Amino acid sequence: MRKILHVLSVITLCFNGFSQIDRIPSTTVNEILITGRGNPMDYFKRNQSMTLLRPDKLVSLPARSLSEALSYTSGVDVRQRGLNGMQADIGIRGGSFEQTLILVNGFKMVDPQTGHHGMNIPLTINAVNQVEIFKGPATHMFGQSSLSGAVNFVSLLSSQASVKAQLYAGSFGTAGVNATISAPIKDWRQKLSFGYDRSDGHWYNSDFQNKQVSYELAKSFKKQYVLLMLGYSDRQFGANGYYSNKFPDQWESTQNAFAGLRYNINFKKASWVNRLSTRTNRDEFRLKREDPSFYTNHHFSETYSLESIFSGKFGDYWQYHAGLEQRFERLNSSNLGTRNRQYSSAFADLKKNFGKMYATVSLLAFKYSNVSMKLLPTIQLAYQLNEKNRIYANFAKSNRLPTYTELYYADPTSLGNPNLVPEFANSAELGWFKNGKLYVEVNAFYRQTYNMIDWVRDSSLISPNPNKWQPVNIAEVRFYGLEGNVRKTFDYSAKYKVKFVDIAYTYIQASHVFDANLESRYAYSNLKHQLIAKLGFQLSKYGSLQVNYRFLQRISNPAYQLLDMKLASESYKGFSMFAEVNNLLNTQYVEAGYVQMPGRWFKVGLNYQWVKE
Repeated sequence: MRKILHVLSVITLCFNGFSQIDRIPSTTVNEILITGRGNPMDYFKRNQSMTLLRPDKLVSLPARSLSEALSYTSGVDVRQRGLNGMQADIGIRGGSFEQTLILVNGFKMVDPQTGHHGMNIPLTINAVNQVEIFKGPATHMFGQSSLSGAVNFVSLLSSQASVKAQLYAGSFGTAGVNATISAPIKDWRQKLSFGYDRSDGHWYNSDFQNKQVSYELAKSFKKQYVLLMLGYSDRQFGANGYYSNKFPDQWESTQNAFAGLRYNINFKKASWVNRLSTRTNRDEFRLKREDPSFYTNHHFSETYSLESIFSGKFGDYWQYHAGLEQRFERLNSSNLGTRNRQYSSAFADLKKNFGKMYATVSLLAFKYSNVSMKLLPTIQLAYQLNEKNRIYANFAKSNRLPTYTELYYADPTSLGNPNLVPEFANSAELGWFKNGKLYVEVNAFYRQTYNMIDWVRDSSLISPNPNKWQPVNIAEVRFYGLEGNVRKTFDYSAKYKVKFVDIAYTYIQASHVFDANLESRYAYSNLKHQLIAKLGFQLSKYGSLQVNYRFLQRISNPAYQLLDMKLASESYKGFSMFAEVNNLLNTQYVEAGYVQMPGRWFKVGLNYQWVKE
């Protein structure tokens, strides 16, 4: 029976993911669409801070994984353990990785075991067409779990046959190959993507292998639309320093499968969207790689979800959305036990235009198996000063439920806490942006998190500290911040020229109510200063060069600087080459756990692209 459920979970999950993305039409620079919940909206008519990574930006970054690509985004804290984002925690504006919701085509990658598996998605960086980064709570857009923000990876289906492939190799025995094939048959659009990455590792016991494959199929009828997605990823990696510095031979293996089905019905003034999805994750963790009998954990999590959303408008200025979500979470673990819980929610939002004023009011009601019903309101306002300038303000309440790891995990250094309660946050934001060749955006944000979950332990004069880490609900943590971004694109005739300059800065200040006798694992680890600068050059007919500089300082850690570069040739008969250098300054730094990140390292690669005329 469990094998049958596993197969069904793979099939169902795959159906869910690609529907909202495939329907995005091609747009001009002044009309860029974001998919959100599945009802596309204009990026330049948003009511909150967002960053959008489109294909031209993704392809120019010196990154071979989606996690690495996110690290060049202001306000986003990507804390990797090793190369190619083999395991990466994504935090937004001081929030932890557990407070960031990861989605694929609008389908939630919620893992009841741990948020460390959130980025276990089956898409290669070259299979993604758009990355939507929501800074601040996205409760009105995606519901519960997006306490501090959300990241939606979007993959598009094309009506043209095409092939896109890449082969690369680099330092530390790193190598990879991936391909994305679009092969429409009459009115059926379909895409197959796969990738393989491996490395010997940049230090002891940091080797890895990563396999990914996904398939999408969609068809539009007169008033209906159907989309299916299937995906699978398999990761195996040496985990030296991932969770503890006492066992350098840690090792982990994860297999993730998901399936999703979306069915749309369009009426004259309304639409009805139904999504059915499932996600499974197998996780094996060993403290001693070659001695499984010493200490090994096995976890198998399952998530089943059904969403039904009705959208429409009445009059010339009113729009509404209303829907239901039902989700079941199960876990079978050698350490955490056999667990299950149920999530139910209902939401509604109403949008109204008052001339140049735009207003949205949303309300989400949700209930978990062991949590009474809670209400999460959102209010968003915007004023369109003129065609290019817009001011926005918003307030939102958001929350997150503890994972099973936080509740029940036990090992030689950690102990779960079954008495944890959900954490909540009240957030507010005020911002302004100007669109055009000179793009400018500035905003101020505030988040009051109460019952925040953090792992703590008693201080000790003994080294290493013999006390165990345990999660607790901290009374209150407040985050204050400022963010600014300026991007200038240049359009002039010259063989060698600057194409663009992009500078972004984020400042975050955190105020904790905390016992001085306790050590914290996450409360003092968020970014305080983050400066990201990108400079793009056109090198005549030969290619392009992009230089990326990052300055980062966390609250309790010294500041460090990173300099990365990518040189790419122009395409010749579909072929192009690239060379990348990461950490050119050879900086010594740690992003997460006890993993010393690699020093200077290089990669070279070959791309091929063909599109049927």
